[in-house]
Amino acid sequence: MKKACLYIRVSTDEQADKGFSQRDQAERLQTYCLRNHIEVTKIIFEDYSAKTFNRPEWNKLLAEMKRSKGKDFDYIMFTKWDRFSRNTADAYQMIRILNLDYFVEPVAIEQPLDVEVPESKTILAVYLSMPEVENDRRALNVKYGMRRAKKEGRWMGRAPAGYKNKTTEDGKKYIAIYEPEASYMKWAFEQLAEGTFATEHVWMKAKEMGLKCGRSSFWDYIRNPGYCGKIRIPAFKDEEARLVDGQHEPLISESLFYKVQDVLEGRKRQFKQKQGNKAVSPRSLALRGFLICPKCGEVLTGSASRGRKHYYHYYHCKAGCPRFRADMTNILFERVLKQFVPRPGMAELFISVVSDAYFENRASKADRSRTIEIIKEQNNRMNKSIELLINDVISGTEYQNIKKDCEEKIERAKAALQELTERDSEELDIENLATLATSNLKKLTQFYSEADSDVKRSITGSIFLEKWVFDGENHRTTKMNKAAQLIYHINKKLRHKKTGANFLEKIDSGKVHL
Repeated sequence: MKKACLYIRVSTDEQADKGFSQRDQAERLQTYCLRNHIEVTKIIFEDYSAKTFNRPEWNKLLAEMKRSKGKDFDYIMFTKWDRFSRNTADAYQMIRILNLDYFVEPVAIEQPLDVEVPESKTILAVYLSMPEVENDRRALNVKYGMRRAKKEGRWMGRAPAGYKNKTTEDGKKYIAIYEPEASYMKWAFEQLAEGTFATEHVWMKAKEMGLKCGRSSFWDYIRNPGYCGKIRIPAFKDEEARLVDGQHEPLISESLFYKVQDVLEGRKRQFKQKQGNKAVSPRSLALRGFLICPKCGEVLTGSASRGRKHYYHYYHCKAGCPRFRADMTNILFERVLKQFVPRPGMAELFISVVSDAYFENRASKADRSRTIEIIKEQNNRMNKSIELLINDVISGTEYQNIKKDCEEKIERAKAALQELTERDSEELDIENLATLATSNLKKLTQFYSEADSDVKRSITGSIFLEKWVFDGENHRTTKMNKAAQLIYHINKKLRHKKTGANFLEKIDSGKVHL
């Protein structure tokens, strides 16, 4: 009596969509064997796709046949050939292995073939190819459907950090802002746009705050335009890649998103030598990564050396260069910070200057005109490139590159224009904000001294735009933040004055030049 192994396979989606049943297949196969006097020695149930033969239960079956050299049974039986495989090339190869290596014949009871008749190979090809064609058609339909949904601004797939997948009452799926992760991601974008800390440092701090994502996922997220309300449509056939407006609520503005991309791509790293302080420094080494060695010009790192009773921290670079005690270096730096504490009479001046600058910036049309001009220039550039393409001056590839570059610059300019419009529409109590800022500046050294390492580094990075040289006695600073520079110069003007009243009068009369 011949022996058979029954192979019963159904994938999860097939069972849900088409109602395939493992019990039904088992019943039909057992009935067939009973009717044809075939002994059933083994029944295998597989819940896996037939796109490949890399299936758990099938691999176990092959291992068993290899050990027994195919002597346990004569047939592997299944209902139809699509239960066996949905890949024509793989199916032919597996049939050859079963026949020649294990002397086992695969049999589909509802699609029988007489293997001794040469023409049956043609029928087998039809049986095997149809499931593969069906799979390919289904995959293509899904691809077209997802692409159409993206073009309509719908988010497809798993929501990124800060969003959550939801479903409306009528069954439509969408993503919505999800707190507190949304606040963590927004904070991360804002920190990256400042350019003070490296991406990995921002990710680590966001994780400490509660953000749940890995390093590589974080990199993907901060480059995802979905956060500014855009959906990326990938290139397909003759269609170019592009961005469309999404239906979901944006977490950040487009201008902030593009600022972050500029920082990541290194476009705006002027005055920032080797920007991005990767190390998470202890309080005693808060200046690590900001200082430059006076001998070799390398950035100073920091570490602790063990003495007889205590550890002593030093800033240093490589062997042969001087090292500096961290406690003395930090004290000298705090003295530098005192130069940015407003002197008496400064408060009124600072509030007046900031208020005037704010309202002048709102009233100015220069930025708006410049941005509109950029859009016009890029549109003209695209039009000229079309003429060059028509006249065979440039190739189609060159035209596509020019077009892509122009569209990206136009998109960024539109985002900047939108930000200008929103900024002009905001009503800020700038005088009270300037008063609060002045009050905080008066406590700058105390605040810095009591702060933890991250806050110290944030204060340092916001004041100094470049790293600076420390020679053991002096911090030779370089380019400063414009606001800090203004305070520093005004303090110098007020150095010998007990009050700033007379100085303010001179400013009003136009007799003082900073």
